Amino acid sequence: MKNFILTLGLLLTLTSSCQEKKTQKKMQATKTEKFNWQDGSSCPIGYPIEVYRGGFEAEDGTYVSLQAGTDNGQGGWGDPGTGGMSSGIKTVPNRLNVQWVAYAENCVYEINTEIDYDKMVKYFKEGYQESLVFFNKGGKYEKETYTYIVVGYAPGGAVYIWLAGSGKQVEIGRYQGKKVVIPQAEIDKLDGFEKLMHQKGESERIMNNPKMVPPEVREANKNKPIPFGLWDTYRERYSWRPIYLVQREGSAFDSRLEMFNGEFEEQFDESLRKNEYTKRAVPKRINFGWRDKTGQNYSGTLDFDQKEIFDAFAEIFKDKPNGEAEIELRVNIPNNFISAFIKGNGKEIGINIKTKVKVFEARSKY
Repeated sequence: MKNFILTLGLLLTLTSSCQEKKTQKKMQATKTEKFNWQDGSSCPIGYPIEVYRGGFEAEDGTYVSLQAGTDNGQGGWGDPGTGGMSSGIKTVPNRLNVQWVAYAENCVYEINTEIDYDKMVKYFKEGYQESLVFFNKGGKYEKETYTYIVVGYAPGGAVYIWLAGSGKQVEIGRYQGKKVVIPQAEIDKLDGFEKLMHQKGESERIMNNPKMVPPEVREANKNKPIPFGLWDTYRERYSWRPIYLVQREGSAFDSRLEMFNGEFEEQFDESLRKNEYTKRAVPKRINFGWRDKTGQNYSGTLDFDQKEIFDAFAEIFKDKPNGEAEIELRVNIPNNFISAFIKGNGKEIGINIKTKVKVFEARSKY
């Protein structure tokens, strides 16, 4: 009986060990999905950064360096710029391990954290319909997927990750780095640009370089404290949708919504017809196309003033944070101007005083 019990215990242990190994292999297998993507980096304009060490790490040992020179942020928050050096079919990373120089703060930050692998894989697989592809032979819009994994570095060590494609960009998550000091002994062994970025006076040189920080941006930020936490406020989401009002039987046929948090999306065909309320960040820019009853096409772009539109959203949703609102875009009769209003929760606020509006008329009809 004693031998039987010992044998049974050994079998149970071996079985448990085998099951555990199978589970571990299964978990590892679920974190080795591959897609065609390129790395990209972003920072707010006026707050240039440069990656000193590190990059993306994947479960299967794949590593993608994020060293790509100084990023000046002039493409806009969330824009991947020209991308990094690595493009092709690669494993989706599950970890970010990076040290970077924040020139505006004259310091180095470090982050070593798990990132949302499952969310990225989900988005890669879902993809999106791309309006620029138009129709394929089957009479349906082509499905596209994301081509960039973008890392955004904001003042204070805040780090953001997006998936970006030509027709859509979505946020994956927000992470927090910490300040570190690179030992002088390590700096002394460096060569070239790696050593230069740690030299005394280099931060000042970068901040005074007009190619890194445009003079008008430097002047606007002069004697002002760094707005730590500002980029977190951009992530606040509200349930809203755009409404396009075109006079004299005209109608909108496509649009592009760009948000302050770095996300953007396109509306066309079915998505434009449905035009559902969606939890989105506050819009930074809306561009849309419309045609009049004669077939003449027009395009309009509205660049919203940050304070004006954030104040309007705060007022609209002050009493009903979970309410819904519409941004009503009204095209005038001559088709040469667009007025904007936010309506919802029993309120209506115009956002026209500081909004920059541009309207273009197509040369031909469609």
